Parts: sequence; structure tokens; C-alpha cells
Amino acid sequence: MNIIQVHPTGWGFCERGGGRTFTPWGCNYYDPFTGWSPRLWEQFDAGRVSDHFGHIRSIGGNAIRVFSTVMNLMDGPGKVSAAGLAKMERMLTLAGEHGLRVIWSGPSLWEGAPPWWHEFATYECYARPDLIAAQQVAWRGIAHAMRGHPALLAYELHNEPFAPWRATPAVREAWTHWRAQFAPGAPIDFPAPAEPLCWDWSADLQRFREHIASSYVRHMVATIRECDDTHLVTIGLHQKSAPFDWYPPDPYAAFNPHQLADLVDYTSVHFYPHHIFHPNLYLDPGATAQGMEETLLHGRAVVRYMHTAGKPVVLEECGWYGGGSVMFANREQPARTEADQTEWCRGLVEATRGDVCGWLFWPYRDTPSSLDSSKRSGFFDAEGRLKDWGRVFAALAPEITSAIPVRKPGTCSLPLSWKKLVTDPEHIKSFRAAYLAAFQRGETVDFALS
Repeated sequence: MNIIQVHPTGWGFCERGGGRTFTPWGCNYYDPFTGWSPRLWEQFDAGRVSDHFGHIRSIGGNAIRVFSTVMNLMDGPGKVSAAGLAKMERMLTLAGEHGLRVIWSGPSLWEGAPPWWHEFATYECYARPDLIAAQQVAWRGIAHAMRGHPALLAYELHNEPFAPWRATPAVREAWTHWRAQFAPGAPIDFPAPAEPLCWDWSADLQRFREHIASSYVRHMVATIRECDDTHLVTIGLHQKSAPFDWYPPDPYAAFNPHQLADLVDYTSVHFYPHHIFHPNLYLDPGATAQGMEETLLHGRAVVRYMHTAGKPVVLEECGWYGGGSVMFANREQPARTEADQTEWCRGLVEATRGDVCGWLFWPYRDTPSSLDSSKRSGFFDAEGRLKDWGRVFAALAPEITSAIPVRKPGTCSLPLSWKKLVTDPEHIKSFRAAYLAAFQRGETVDFALS
């Protein structure tokens, strides 16, 4: 097992020194029996984790993505926990013994937030200097410990980041500095949108939020590179990082992959069906053939938008449920069969074969205590029985992992007005209609950014 690098062509991955190609094919991992949200590190059991890794490898998986947590990793804002790092290193060793490579997702709050980690508003950690400094401390500890380890595939800075938009003191201060340097004609008062988030997103606010995102990524990458220049760095982008995938009352994520491309080694993105949150925009892929087709084409649009020349794109979190009903968005969702789950997951792979060069599904195994689709989204059910999707995943593995998927060149360039998309939700509707029509004509859509 050798360290993985971006392939010299700029698409896909290979072992360092021009060795064998590597196509990530696996899942997001946590122990499914430690509660919800999972307390993987709080209840870390090396023997059980090793068994789970054996299951993943037995069906052809070669990569996993694992969340680190602030509670496990830090003893305070300026100190990394030696015990927490030891658990992470132990897991990395176990993964390598099973032939799995690990993407470490940056310190999250899945196991709760310590008293010193207090945000005045959600996502303030991307703008507040003291919390940025604490995250840098965490990354120095991780990168120093993991440097050169062949089982580490990549560092992922954070999971599904959104730039802040609420007017906390730190955000207001950042706005004042940004405005003075980049937009002196912008309003002096921070242009926070009204609550609940509706229609009044200004271009100045969105540009500022993208600046916050880029600054955060730049700081984290530089910190990692101080200690480790041997491994890849990425960030786990929400699909709402595409400016056509948000809609009020949800915000645009403002982590712009095209602004971040020069800072990271490859682009990671997540995609799930969104009909539950926006039935006025999306059809249910499990209800009709049209819903399935359109949702898969939405997925293609998101991942193709993410591409920048020379940067591989990995669909590192995706999937859907099967084998019963689940709770999602605080209500019970329709029961889906295991065949339904397989249809969606296999369909997404087939739809994006020419658009990405790796897939990691959510999660490894059905999670009985989950309060979302994780309850029935695994390769295995809660008792450890291999589900229909797990069997299909295993059957696809040899072909998927044998070579780098070939990227399809675009046959259609669709103009994309960033300013309209990030400020005018009605324009989002017409833009989506345009790319759906192009895909349905058989075009392979690229986006001309403006």
C-alpha cells in the first residue's frame, strides 16, 4: 500500500510515483451501534471496528470516510488529546490492515461541543478567529501524527460547510474588513437576510460569504501543509455549493468549488434526493420514472458543475434508503424496498460514470437508532445481513476499481450567471429547466461561468 496522489493527467488517482491507479469505491463509516448521533470515539472498540472493516472489504470496498470530533480530539482550544489521536491512529492502522484507505473528515461536533466551543450562530466557526485557531491546533495534531501513513487517502477539512450569514459580532467585524478592501460601495451595515430566510440575498453578501469560505480553506490547508506535505487535501462540499441547488428558506452554501480549486487537491461533493425539502422543485425519485430521471440529472448537473480542469471530482457521500420506512425532516417517509435502494444507488453510479472518479456511499450499515435515512441506507442491515444494494455494490466493484473512470467531454455549454443564481431564486427554476432539457436531449452539459 502506497500513498495516493492525483493522477498526472489531472483526472483520477494513482499510487505515488506513477504506480497503480486508484478509484475510491466505498462508504462513510461509523459504528452503527453507539447511538445517534454516533459516539464512535467515545465508545471506540477496536475489535468491533476491525470486524466492520472486514465486512466492507469483503464486498469490494477500498475506501472509507470517517469523522473526527472535537470532543475526542481536543482537551481544550489549544491542546490536542493524546488519547484521541491514539484512537485515530489505531483506526488508520486497522484500515490499512484490511486494505482500506481513509478520508479523515475534520473535527465535527457529532459527539457534542465542549464548553469552550461556543458559537453565537451556526457556522460562525468559519469566521471567528478563536475557533479558526482551535481548528488549526487540531489539524496540526492530526497532520503531524498521520504524515506518511499509506492508509490515509486524504484530509477533508470539514463536512458540508456553509459560510455564515447571521450578524454575530465576529461576522460583522469580518464584513467591515472585507467591505473596506473589496467592496467600498457595499452597504456599511451588514446585509443579513431577514428571518426566516426568504428572498433578500444580496450579491455583496454572497461575495462576502464566498470570501469567508476561501479564507477558511486557505488557513486550514496551510496549517496541514506545515506538518504534512505527503497527503491529499479536500473539503466535503454540500450540493448547495452549486449555486443552482439552493432555494429559500435554505441558503446557498457559498463554498465555491471554482474559488477553492487552487487550494485543494481534488473536489469532493455530496448528493441526495431533495424532494423531501423542496417538493415544489424536485420530484420523488422513488415515486415515478420521471422523478428518477430528473433527480439523477440534477445529480449530474451538480457534479459536472464542481469540475475544474486538473482536479478530480469524488462523489464522497451519496445513497438512499431501502427495506422499510425512515424518519426524515421530522416526519415518516414512505417505505422503500431494497430494490428501490438499489435502483437509486446503481442509477446514480451509472449516471455519473463520466462525471466523477470515485463514489463513497452513506453509510456502511443500517443504524437502528438513526433519526434520518441512515436507519436503512447501509450495504448491510442492522443484523449484518448483506442487502440487495450490498450485493450489487460488490458485483460492480471489480470493474469500477480496475481503472480510472473516463470523463465525458461536454457537448453543450450552458451559460451560468452567478449573480442571478445567488440572488434570484426564480432564476434558479428556469436555469434548472434549461439543464434538464439539455440532458434529456442527450447532451453532456458543462457550465460557462460568468
